[in-house]
Formats: sequence, structure tokens, C-alpha cells
Amino acid sequence: MQIFTKRKHVNEGALGLHALNDLPESRRELVEEHLSSCSECRSQFDEVREFITVFRLAAKRSSQMASAS
Repeated sequence: MQIFTKRKHVNEGALGLHALNDLPESRRELVEEHLSSCSECRSQFDEVREFITVFRLAAKRSSQMASAS
């Protein structure tokens, strides 16, 4: 799996996998190193992580509502 774009930024798929803690260790280290020095990718990563958090909360609420009915 390629984790960098042609412009030398982390691609969205790798950012998503990293946010889900599902990126292999060797790739995770490369992504973390890049995120520490690239504000553009760090901003994208923060957005992905926020989206995942909101999605998980919505799924949890939906599940709780389904259980209550």
C-alpha cells in the first residue's frame, strides 16, 4: 500500500487507517513522522479523526435507540 501522494503528502486512505489504529507499525511510524512536520497533513488527519469520532457517536446513539424500542 502506497501511503504518500505524488506531492509527498499522506494519502487519505492511510490517514483513515492511522486514525483507526489500523495501519501497520512500519507505515505508522512513517505517517507519524510526516505528520509532525507537515501542517497540511496534520490538519487533514485531525479532520479524519473528528469525522470518525462523530460517526462512532452517531452509530452508538442509533444502536441505543434501536435497543430502546
